[in-house]
Amino acid sequence: GTSTNTAVALAKLGLPVSFLGTIGDDQYGKYIQKDFKEQGVNTADLIVDPKLNTVGVFAFIDENGERYLWGWPRVDQAFKVLERDKVPFEKIEAADWVHSSGMSLVYDTSARTEIIEIFKKAYEAGVPTSFDLNLRVDDGKLDPEYEKAVREVIRYTTYLLGSGNDEFKYLGEGRDWRENAKALVSDERVVIVRNGKEGSYAFSKEGEEYVPAFSVKVEDTVGAGDVYNAGFISGRLAGMNLRECLIRGNAVSGYTVMRKGARNSPNTEELEAFLAENK
Repeated sequence: GTSTNTAVALAKLGLPVSFLGTIGDDQYGKYIQKDFKEQGVNTADLIVDPKLNTVGVFAFIDENGERYLWGWPRVDQAFKVLERDKVPFEKIEAADWVHSSGMSLVYDTSARTEIIEIFKKAYEAGVPTSFDLNLRVDDGKLDPEYEKAVREVIRYTTYLLGSGNDEFKYLGEGRDWRENAKALVSDERVVIVRNGKEGSYAFSKEGEEYVPAFSVKVEDTVGAGDVYNAGFISGRLAGMNLRECLIRGNAVSGYTVMRKGARNSPNTEELEAFLAENK
């Protein structure tokens, strides 16, 4: 899923990445473990529960490269479960960065509860946190309890990422995504708006940054935002300023959408070559 795409993209950029989450002891779960190992993601904190089902997400791509997603199985889904006694809080508090996706907050489950607690612990320990909204909007509205959980985790988020019209549009009294994004900025929080081919924005207490997208031929948009996150995070960890991080995020995403599948994000050399070719 989305955080997995970000983890793999970070590993391909040379960062040491560990993944915390629950899978089943089934075909999809074994595939995930194999994929992580091949991609260099640490699986020491991957929880395997034979009572649960690992969800495979099928992506259907139209002629414009846009994707439509459907998950299976529909019952006893592992991604909804995260038991507190299996969360290594000491590792979280010692991490360089903690990232998660809003997909795990959609349902009122242990995953929702524990991700909020993980972010709280990391934030209080001074660890940078990033949260990708991945909002699920039903008929133009957010479920009140779901929105409450999202806003709770935002309290402990250093870098909040999402798209303007699909996500930030629904996080305010009005429907102006720009104003809603700005309203979520604080002394400790930067808001990043990814708007695909329209480029990306950073809103902070220092003001606003905008970087246009790279002009590329789109083959497949699956995971475009997920790998953008990896580009941005890797840049920030390398000490780059916000503008440089936006460029890096756009570049990783631009490189990836030219190819089929979210696993085709660039390694460091491929990213540098892309940036040199697309100045």
